[in-house]
Order: sequence, then C-alpha cells, then structure tokens
Amino acid sequence: MQGTIRLTVLGGSGVATPELLRALAARPDRPAMEIVLHGRTREKLESVAAVCGRLAAQASPPLTVRHTTDLAESLEGAHYVLNQIRVGGYAARRYDETFPQAFGIPGEETFGPGGMNNARRTVPVTLEACRVIERVAPEALLINLTNPSSFIQYAVSRYTKVRAVGVCDSPVGLARAVAAALGAPPDELWIGYIGMHHFGWVTEVRWKGRDVLPGLLANAEALPGLPVDPDTVRAIGALPTSYFKYYYHPDRMLARQVGRPSRAEELMQLERQILADYESPSSAGVPESLSARGAHWYEEIVVPVLLAHARDARQVFILNVTNGTTLPWMPKEAIIEVPVVVARHGLTPLEPPSAPPDLRAMLVRNAACEMLWVEAVVEGSEEKALRAMVLNHLVHNLDQARAILREIWGR
Repeated sequence: MQGTIRLTVLGGSGVATPELLRALAARPDRPAMEIVLHGRTREKLESVAAVCGRLAAQASPPLTVRHTTDLAESLEGAHYVLNQIRVGGYAARRYDETFPQAFGIPGEETFGPGGMNNARRTVPVTLEACRVIERVAPEALLINLTNPSSFIQYAVSRYTKVRAVGVCDSPVGLARAVAAALGAPPDELWIGYIGMHHFGWVTEVRWKGRDVLPGLLANAEALPGLPVDPDTVRAIGALPTSYFKYYYHPDRMLARQVGRPSRAEELMQLERQILADYESPSSAGVPESLSARGAHWYEEIVVPVLLAHARDARQVFILNVTNGTTLPWMPKEAIIEVPVVVARHGLTPLEPPSAPPDLRAMLVRNAACEMLWVEAVVEGSEEKALRAMVLNHLVHNLDQARAILREIWGR
C-alpha cells in the first residue's frame, strides 16, 4: 500500500489505546500512518489522545494522531478501522459478569449468558457504525477487537457489506504456552488450530517436521495455565484455549466468583487511576498504571495483522473469518477461528486438520447459538432469542433459558 495509511479507532477513548500507539511506534518496518481516534466522551477522548500524541511524536516512520467525536469525520478516507468499542462501559461489563450467578452460572463478558447480553448491547451499535463505513470508507478493512468477537463479526458479515476480520490474543497465548512447554521458539512451530472465538483448540503441533502434540498431551500437567483437567485433554487429543474452563468446570468458576469483586470492578478502579495519571502534570509518557492493564493484544495480534495486510506479507495468523467451505461440517455463514493467510488481495483460511466428533458437535452448537442470538437481536425476535439461549453451553434447560431472558431481554 503506497502513501500514508489511515487507521480509525472506534472506541479510541479507551484508556489502553496508547498501547496501540506504542506497538505501532516500535515497528520501524511500517509505513507512515495517521491514527484517528473516535470516542463519545470528549474529555476522556482528549486525555487519551494527548498521551497517544506524545507517543507518536518521535516515531519513525511518521505517526500522527488526531481525534474527534464525529463518527463520519473519523471514518473519512480510512484504510483500516479498528473496532474496540465497549457499549455501556465497565459498568455494563460488571453486570454481564455478575447477573448469571443468580441462575447458578458463572458470569463472563464473552462466554455464557453474560456474553450474550454483551452482544445484545453491542451488535446494534456496531451495525450503526458499519452503515457509516459503507458510506464514507467502503474499501476499509474492519479489524474487530470488540467482544464477543464472533457474535459481532457475524452481525457485520450478515447485515452489512463491510469487510471484516476478527483478532484475538487467546490463540497467541496458547501457542506461547505450547512453545514454552517444548522449549521451542514460537516462530519455529506450526500450530494447527480449529474453533471459534474463545472456543478453540490446538489439534496439531509440528516442530522441525515432527509431530510433537502426543508428547505435550502425555505431559499435559506441565502446560502452564491448562484450563481443564489433564485427563480430559488427553482423552480428546487436543489443547483448549483458556475459556474452556467455563465449559468443563462451570461450578469451579462460579465458586471462584461468588463473594469476590468482578474483573470489571477491578478494571473500573484501574481506569480511574490511569486517567488520573494521564492528567498528571508530571506525566511525560505512558504511566506505570497502564502496564497493569496488560493490553498486550495490540503488540501480539492487532498491529501484526494490520501491517501484514498493508505490506502484502502473506503471513499466517489464527483469525476469525467467515467459514465458507473451510469446515464443511459447519454452517457456511458461521464465523470460525483458524489459521489464515493475510495478504492484500484477501484473507485465505487454511484447511485445518481433522477434528474429533465431540469437538465438531460443540462447535456446531456454538455456531447455532451465536447466529440465532444475533438474528434475534437484529430482528427483535424473542422466539429466536429463546432458541439461542437454550443452546448456550452453560444453560441447563428451557426453564432456565426463559428465566434468563426475562432478566435481560429488552433491558
């Protein structure tokens, strides 16, 4: 791509956004870029933009930053759009992480009924933004970071003409854990991966031409952060991402949550500290408090994918894309997470290794739940909403699904 690249950041007032600028500034192989931050709260946006501007000032190649609360203005001429909006802020996330507990279900902003409620709020706002993208930046590539990612991306692909790809650092973290267990450099491994957002598995690991997954499975206890019992991993023959702790061990997760502050409450307190540090007269760069947020997704996946696309690098990343014919046993319209070749002409999913039947069954059910829920939200269909809710992996029966819907539908 010739000339200066324009990246619009929706949700640009997020306090972690300076980490995006830091990740871009650290890449001397990138082209010149203009970053346009869009946010709804002017004061917060100005505070974040000021820090971003300081980080960009000394960057080479050049990085420039501007900000606006006008959505159409922010999107004019954009080559890329990063969607990182958080509808309702951390207060809404706190509700998503806590209301399921009343139904005996752990709360989470992407998994279970909490994730579905997050999608209920976020899908309409994302679609509104996509209508503007269609009008003022029709050639832009939307990089979706907003949770719950595959719900959001399905809505974009089903109801708009916007090109979109979903990014997540969970597969990156799992690949890093595999590399650490093997004592191998991550870039020397081939990771066969299959799944959906926060619902994926490593089904193949090759190093120097050798299949090393059997050894990893035999010593699964040594894997850092294994989210499920090792015997389950060995039985299935694949390594799950961290969110499967909610699928296989919901009672344990619920017990950890009850009576403790939610993650959202921790983040609300941290956000207040970060914003105060941004406003401090002594603040010359990125405050230490921002490091505690741990926004490593910019460096690990967002910036690499964006630059690979812009430079036509033909690199492989594990991304969320529309299935098509990649997994013939999944709906063609479903959003799947698989290895993808990133090039300027398009995003090409690679044929993943075969998956055992229980993994296939879980993924088909998960896809049906997500697709039905998005359609229910867009159409205002309580009937589809009930069908989707009863398919959720953490919901036990129809009566429970009805009770959850009474709590959140139309809220």
